[in-house]
Amino acid sequence: MKKLSLIFAGMAVAFAMSSCDKLDEPYFIEPVVSETIPLTNEDTINFDGKRVVLLEDYTGVKCNNCPAAGEIALKLQENYGHQLIVLGVHPKGALQNPAGGFPDFRTDDGEDWNKAFNIPAYPNGLVNRNGVVGPAEWAKKVEEAVAGEAPARMIVKTKYDDANRELKLSVHTKILSNLPKSNLIICMMEDNILGKQVTQTGLDTAYMHRHVFRGTADGLTWGRSLNNGGLEAGMNFITNFKFTVDEKYNTEEFYIVAFLADESSRKVYMAAESKIK
Repeated sequence: MKKLSLIFAGMAVAFAMSSCDKLDEPYFIEPVVSETIPLTNEDTINFDGKRVVLLEDYTGVKCNNCPAAGEIALKLQENYGHQLIVLGVHPKGALQNPAGGFPDFRTDDGEDWNKAFNIPAYPNGLVNRNGVVGPAEWAKKVEEAVAGEAPARMIVKTKYDDANRELKLSVHTKILSNLPKSNLIICMMEDNILGKQVTQTGLDTAYMHRHVFRGTADGLTWGRSLNNGGLEAGMNFITNFKFTVDEKYNTEEFYIVAFLADESSRKVYMAAESKIK
C-alpha cells in the first residue's frame, strides 16, 4: 500500500480530499473533508440485491490475441448487464509498451496487481480475484460468481464540475452478511478510447479500447480498510473523495469503479460503478 506522502507527489490525477465514515456504534469517524453525496429514493428502489461481479481483463496494446478476449468480456457484459463490471488492466511489459505510437494505458497499480496475482501471459483474467483464468473460462466463472445473494450493498454516487474538472464521489456500502476484514478499492476507468492495437489480422490503427483501467482514485493500490476488524451484517459506511480529473482523460467516458475485497485473500465480495456524466 503506497504512502500518501508519495501519492501527492506523483499522482496523475490530483487527489484532494477523502474521508471514510463508519456510521454504526462504536463510532469510528474520520474528519469529513468532502461532502457526502446522498442516496436518492431512486437509488434505493433500483438496488435489487443481486451480486455485482468484477472481471479484470489483463491485456496489452501489442497483444494480438487480446482483442478476442475483449470481445468475450463485452458479450458477457451484454448478457449480465449491471451485474458485471469489466476493467481492462495494462501492466508494464513489452506487450503494453506504447513505443511506435500506441496508446499508453500502463499504470503502477496495474503492474502491482499483475505481479501480486502472478499473471503468466496475456490475455488472462481474474473473476472476483479468485485465481487466474483464461478467456475461455470467463463465462463459466462469471456465471458461478453472480449466483446467490450479495454479501454487501454498494452504490457509487458522483458529482462532477466541468468548469474545474473537480469530481466528488461517495461510495455507500452496507454490509449484509458477516465478512472478514476487508478493503475498499476505488478505481478510475475510461471507456471507448480510439488508438492503435495489434490484432490477429494485423495492425488496427482505429481500434476502440474498452474499459481501460486508469489507476486507483486515491493511489491506494490495495485500498483502505473499512473497519479495524471484521465487518458485521448491518454496518453502514460512506467513503468520500474529492479530486481533479486529469485533462488527458475524456470525462464523457469516465467511470468510478469501487469494489470490496478481503484484506488477506483479496477475494472480491461486491463491486459497483458510476459514470461521472
